[in-house]
Amino acid sequence: MPDKIKIAIAGSGNVALTLVKGLEHYKNSTEGLWHPKISGLTPNDISVSAVFDIDPSKVGKKIGQLITDHKTGFSDIIIQSGIMSDPVPSHITHSGHIKSVSYDEFVRSLKTDNPDFLVNVISSGLDKTSEKYSDAALDAGCSFFNATSSKTVTDKTKKAFETKGLMILGDDLMSQFGGTAFHRGMIDFMTNRGIKIQKAYQLDVGGNQDTMNTMAEEIREKKRNSKTESIAIETTYPFSSTAGTTEYAEQLGDSRVSYYWMEAKGFLGSTIEIDLSLRTNDSTNGCNVILDALRAAKGVLTRKDLTKIDIISTYAFKNPTKKTHIRECVKSFEDAFLN
Repeated sequence: MPDKIKIAIAGSGNVALTLVKGLEHYKNSTEGLWHPKISGLTPNDISVSAVFDIDPSKVGKKIGQLITDHKTGFSDIIIQSGIMSDPVPSHITHSGHIKSVSYDEFVRSLKTDNPDFLVNVISSGLDKTSEKYSDAALDAGCSFFNATSSKTVTDKTKKAFETKGLMILGDDLMSQFGGTAFHRGMIDFMTNRGIKIQKAYQLDVGGNQDTMNTMAEEIREKKRNSKTESIAIETTYPFSSTAGTTEYAEQLGDSRVSYYWMEAKGFLGSTIEIDLSLRTNDSTNGCNVILDALRAAKGVLTRKDLTKIDIISTYAFKNPTKKTHIRECVKSFEDAFLN
């Protein structure tokens, strides 16, 4: 069985805090876990060694001061300064000057904590910062997990990590039952039932900081392209499709509402039309996938079988370097890691 997994987290927003809560909760329960055991590991085998951020309202505080509704074994971890290589989002500047450190200082901090993985869950759109976190993980000698939509995984970066016996996983986390996974699942089901998709769109409205950042047109376009390309893999033919975040609504908080419309053709060209909405919680929706991917990745590193890296990325991310149908990527993942 692989050794236990030690992670450091870049970003102390909703996803990071929900993940910490989950690690505590699943010490005594399996209800709600998609896969209780992966590569012989349970969530009990994951620990948090460090958390980094640049928000002055968070840096220097203990995790327990941010998580007030749960007691966790990680409550005494003090949030350390991270790095910032992009223009600072306005919601952070409202709290005062950012608390960041130089790249070299961050690498030294990461080496001191010595995690197996640096998990990147900073806000969308901070592309240069995500790239720097990836570089820092490589320089510090730990693997990198990129949950953000920033492009960090390329053939070049994969080779650089693998040369050191490490891995880089990404990009753009695909939630367990979020907008993209549900959309792909619907298309997969209809296609397998012999229905031909003609047109489709998916519009997302959310209320958290990540959605707020996505409202910048350049970032919104990148997210739209990532989601649209992810969905297109489910058919062997082209169809008119658009998917992406369209609006920020503060009153939704960490919830996300996805609206779907699809038009398809059946027997004798009969029209089939779907018009529905799905409401989920962004943070909880992603944590099962994070836990699964980290445990699978640890098993791969322990066995030094890096050929299975792509299986993890196609399962866990919207924009991996290799893409496959959602049904196939789940089956490949479970065949490889459920033991």
